[in-house]
Amino acid sequence: MDPYSAPDQQSDTTIQAMITRLEERGQHPVFLRMIKDYLSALPTDRPLHALDLGCGTGVVARCIESTLHPESVVHGADVSQRLLDAAKQIAPNSRVQWDHLDAASLPYPDASFDCVTMHTLLSHVPDPIAILHEASRVLKPGGALIVFDADHAGTTYGQPDYATMRATDFTLTSAIATNPDICRQMPRHLKTAGFTIQHHRAEILSECGKGDFWLSSVRGFARMIPALKILSDTECEAWVNHMLRSHEEGTFFAAGAFYTFHAKA
Repeated sequence: MDPYSAPDQQSDTTIQAMITRLEERGQHPVFLRMIKDYLSALPTDRPLHALDLGCGTGVVARCIESTLHPESVVHGADVSQRLLDAAKQIAPNSRVQWDHLDAASLPYPDASFDCVTMHTLLSHVPDPIAILHEASRVLKPGGALIVFDADHAGTTYGQPDYATMRATDFTLTSAIATNPDICRQMPRHLKTAGFTIQHHRAEILSECGKGDFWLSSVRGFARMIPALKILSDTECEAWVNHMLRSHEEGTFFAAGAFYTFHAKA
């Protein structure tokens, strides 16, 4: 099971690895720039009522809080109480309202929000269209939806043997994403849920020779693979050692794409 789809069902080791990875990734300069880029589409000249759905440890919710008009009201909502607890501990002075979700439907009245963000959420939920329908319901007419996600289906970590590389890429990305190809489905899903796409943006993040962002992803996998039993101990050790060694030797390669979809209700 994709651990991000049910965080509170994971072991303490796995949930801590997830928290560490979410915060590491969220503070990486390239990733933080992508967040700030899509949030720049939101108006700052007036207070907004904003919802960050699937907020995790609160990386994006904190950015929204610091970006919007100071009188804005920001909600961070997640199905994981453990991740919400981490969010509160990481930013104890934040004004974000942390909401625990315990059902498929959102606990907000119709037309409650000016904007809804979904940051790497839809790749982890069993029914993305249902989530999008709920987002449409709680958005005000003409409200803004911002969906940011990874094209997990295309993420790759270079290895000398092509067949091994493809098999390992598929195993890893399938294990951490319920919907590895969610970005490729977004135009259809958004239309089904009644949204109109305004524009989209693609970001290719590749590293060649030395690793940085993707190297931290390798280290995150190293913490999670044993607990999740994605690969055997031998396979895990071989993959992690190869990626770390290739970084040291200057032969590292890893790449993936991220997409942002801006839509109106």
